[in-house]
Amino acid sequence: MDPIISLQDVTFTYENAQHPALSEITFQIQPQQWVAIVGLNGSGKSTLSKLINGLLPADSGTIKIAGKVLSEQTVWNIRRDIGIIFQNPDHQFVGATVEDDVAFGLENQNMPRTKMVARVKWALAQVHMTEFAHKAPQTLSGGQKQRVAIAGIIALQPKIIIMDESTSMLDPNGRQDILQIMRNLQQQLGITILSITHDMAEIVQADLIIALKDGKIQKQTTVQELFSDIDSLTNIGLQPPFTSRLQVLLRQAGIPLTTAYQTKQRLADELWQLHLKT
Repeated sequence: MDPIISLQDVTFTYENAQHPALSEITFQIQPQQWVAIVGLNGSGKSTLSKLINGLLPADSGTIKIAGKVLSEQTVWNIRRDIGIIFQNPDHQFVGATVEDDVAFGLENQNMPRTKMVARVKWALAQVHMTEFAHKAPQTLSGGQKQRVAIAGIIALQPKIIIMDESTSMLDPNGRQDILQIMRNLQQQLGITILSITHDMAEIVQADLIIALKDGKIQKQTTVQELFSDIDSLTNIGLQPPFTSRLQVLLRQAGIPLTTAYQTKQRLADELWQLHLKT
């Protein structure tokens, strides 16, 4: 299967900067993968998303999206394949009502009205916001606003969705709600998700993690491999998850746990099995 996103030796430097924001970035993302882009502030995460969407032109290297090389000639077609959900959904609202806002992108594509109305209803149903269709977006809660922003993106049916710190302003319940919606949509629609995040709940969803540091790729790895190496986590500016820290403390106390990262449930199961053997 051909990758849906491919970067080869991509470098980008901001004007008047002494060092590249990104240097010789190479990776491939397969269709329908959930990929987390992680790293400290200034590591190049947001710059990377802008390069992929064609908002910034690379100094050198090649970017391919859905088989098309990104260039001045292809950028507008490529952007039709990509939707971005931002940190603050207020920055995305343009309509007077929720349904107007979801319809905005479809109107720009000159979609026939009958088809557009059906698509808006479908998108709002996917994020459980049908009953709010005639509400003003500004009257909604933070989690509801983010659902509307997602509906506006999926109405366009892109192949790729970039989540740019899009759950960071939500409380834990709202964050889990949005992540579950995105997981369901990924499975239902076959979307590829690129998640730029510091949030552990978002990272553990990922099939692949790309860790950036000082504009370079530090690691390309899986959740299990990354969370099993606390030193690497700290080095790229991530707080080890509770279960990783607990596993270390339990092993230091002499409990013979596996070294691989465990979810809460798997750790509880292993501890219970060890208890039964004593």
